[in-house]
Amino acid sequence: MKRFVPALALLTFAIGCSDSSNDSTITVHPGESIQAAVDAAPPGARVSVMPGEYVETHGGQAAVLIEKPLQLVANRENGGVVKILPGPGNTEGIWVRGTADAFVEDVLIEGFTVDGFEENGIWTFYARNFEIRDNVVGDADHVGIYPQLSAQGLVRDNIAYGGLDSAMWVSGSEELRVIDNVMYAAPIGLQVNVSKAIEVERITAYGNVTGIALTHPLASGLGDNVDLAFGYRSESVYFADIEVYDNNLANPVSGGSVGALPQGTGMLVAGHDRAYVEDSSFTDNDYAGVVIVDYCVVTGETDDDCAPDGNTFVRNTITGNGTSPPPSDFQNLASDVIVVAAGSGNCMAENTYDTTVGGESISAVSCLPWAGF
Repeated sequence: MKRFVPALALLTFAIGCSDSSNDSTITVHPGESIQAAVDAAPPGARVSVMPGEYVETHGGQAAVLIEKPLQLVANRENGGVVKILPGPGNTEGIWVRGTADAFVEDVLIEGFTVDGFEENGIWTFYARNFEIRDNVVGDADHVGIYPQLSAQGLVRDNIAYGGLDSAMWVSGSEELRVIDNVMYAAPIGLQVNVSKAIEVERITAYGNVTGIALTHPLASGLGDNVDLAFGYRSESVYFADIEVYDNNLANPVSGGSVGALPQGTGMLVAGHDRAYVEDSSFTDNDYAGVVIVDYCVVTGETDDDCAPDGNTFVRNTITGNGTSPPPSDFQNLASDVIVVAAGSGNCMAENTYDTTVGGESISAVSCLPWAGF
């Protein structure tokens, strides 16, 4: 069932229209610099990049750095591909960079293939009213598509894969819609934490170590700056019509929190609060379909609030999981649903699953319907 989030459904994305009188377009051809065109473009302009491979030679941290309203669009004439590859010194692919006092507004990034960067493929940092659409981002060692400390954005119709952390990660952000994306072959397909009012619909996560991870603020990567994430630590994420299956990739990372991820897990809710998941499927994950667990129980860290609270699962199919768990300290818990040391206000109703460890502790005849953020 398609449901709309009232606060987000009203958002309009007038991308690149902060100066409505500016209709200039700059075209970039193979052998030319995308960054030079971005630097030369007036605010609100469109930079159209023709098919080909682009390796920047300016030596900056980002192959393409955007710090103003802009439309950056791949012109894929006749099915051509516009690919951005790392040049000397480039650890980031496309980076939209603002500050806490001056967000970058009205940016569109559309149609690119971004491949093989040491850190992030497409990264927004203090961006607002942005859109990341129809890109293919692969093998970024940190994150493929990374909205961080950003707001009022749309991430739609992208493919993100590979790398050594998350194919897609929403961190410290608010009022984002993540729609019709595919994530695969990464330690985490989609990760969300310290974020508020995030709508996730019709995504597919498969072939990862863990398909979706909703994690505690201690796992945000923001360290002592976690409270800069719009001033809150709890989260609210809405999921509908998602498919999470066959997340049985052998973990390519050793050590650290990523290396400790439970292989074969569909969705991990570790100390995360107020997720609402409905009308979705979690199937054929070797360890578990859904795990709801106290973050500090599994990591040994300490915090005032490590328990997951207020999470709701309604009308989901959670079957065929836990049939071939990899060796671990928690191997004997393998099942469709695992609940360990959950907090208060969690609810599960009208779901289909065959096996559970602890799931009965939060099951109910019915749960409250989704009422928006």
